[in-house]
Amino acid sequence: LTSALRGLGTIHPEMMTFEQAISALSSLEKRGWRLGLDRMLAFLAEAGLTAATGAGPESPKYIHVAGTNGKGSTTAFLQSLLVEQGFETGAFFSPYVFDPRERVQIGREPISKEEFALGIETLMPVGERLNSTELGGPTEFEMKTALGFWAWMRQQCEWVALEVGLGGRLDATNVVTPRASVIVSIGWDHMALLGNTLGQIAAEKAGIIKPGVPVIVGSMEPEPMEVILKIARERNAPVWRLGQEIELHPTMAGFQVKTPQRTYIGLRPGLPGQYQPANMALAVAALEAAGAVRDPERVRLGVEKAWLPGRYQKIEALGRVWLLDGAHNVNAAEALAEALFEEYGPRRFVTITSMLSGHDPQPFYEKLSGPIRTALVAPIDFFRAIPPRELAPSLAEVLADVVPMDSQSEAIDAAIAATQPGEVILVTGSFYLVGQIGNRLLKELSSPAE
Repeated sequence: LTSALRGLGTIHPEMMTFEQAISALSSLEKRGWRLGLDRMLAFLAEAGLTAATGAGPESPKYIHVAGTNGKGSTTAFLQSLLVEQGFETGAFFSPYVFDPRERVQIGREPISKEEFALGIETLMPVGERLNSTELGGPTEFEMKTALGFWAWMRQQCEWVALEVGLGGRLDATNVVTPRASVIVSIGWDHMALLGNTLGQIAAEKAGIIKPGVPVIVGSMEPEPMEVILKIARERNAPVWRLGQEIELHPTMAGFQVKTPQRTYIGLRPGLPGQYQPANMALAVAALEAAGAVRDPERVRLGVEKAWLPGRYQKIEALGRVWLLDGAHNVNAAEALAEALFEEYGPRRFVTITSMLSGHDPQPFYEKLSGPIRTALVAPIDFFRAIPPRELAPSLAEVLADVVPMDSQSEAIDAAIAATQPGEVILVTGSFYLVGQIGNRLLKELSSPAE
């Protein structure tokens, strides 16, 4: 191992178990979500991971991805593109859907349970030392972000596709010096933290733009675009915009993506959904702007093999088709409604749903009032979840049939009772709900038949 890997932990028989690591990580939830970089920088310095953030010669190179919607999909395309270019690749996703290990990935796979446990065992004492200072101990998200840096250095990753957690400017991931940045979209979400105008939200997300580092920008309204372009000019960062420097065209053989440097033909996105071609185009352009294209011919394979759970994902279980989509803000709801209409026409769905605090329920469900027939409001096992009986009145303002449920099992049973065999049941409103319902369904599929 290189000198940068010294002290990063060694697996031994008495190490923390995966279950203990999850428990230790969960104990940090009470610290909430605290935006800012000072504590994260101090945490990495104390852990000996400062050199992992992109500036040092032994550090991975990063492509940093922000946006209201589409950032997870764009990160997944980048991850797959980097793997197919032959790089030892890391990735970071926020949030996870089915398994906490999805946050930190090597290649196309989450890190192993053993590596996850070793990383948490190594980093928790560092966090506790920091807790005795005026900065305070790291939050759960900061710990998971540090776990990523630890794992990517340990595995000697060459490139990392890094998704922002919340916003950008003060997000814990924004300690990196990337080779390219991506701002996929700007929409209404987390207004209490990011601002009450699209311009203010754009300024927060544009905080990932670094001096001289190219930034790839998706389609958006004029107000946020002007803010992003102003910040890019101030930081002398070259800008490639979808629809201008980046062109995307459908063809009989797939999609064509044209960048300032090259034209790629026959691209077929592996992720379903009508907005995925645009996310794919941004990822391809970012790969190129970052200087990570070794073999242009393998770009086609990279976009085809991209995959991400909880994005218009279908699971057949218990005699029904379950459509899992983690939409949780207005723009995502609108995209989901359009995708449902495109595939199913004006059909209406029994829906299991819920939301976390920090989101605005009424505008979200108003966009889905067409496709939702009955909303079964289920609890989410997460500290920021809105209780079903508190959320239901807001939904009842825009939906005709809203029923609060006492448990997820009750919601699943009610959805099955209200549908016919083979019918589609929609699960949406939160990635945490999608993951928890999805895990129940996957467990059902893996159980031996009686």
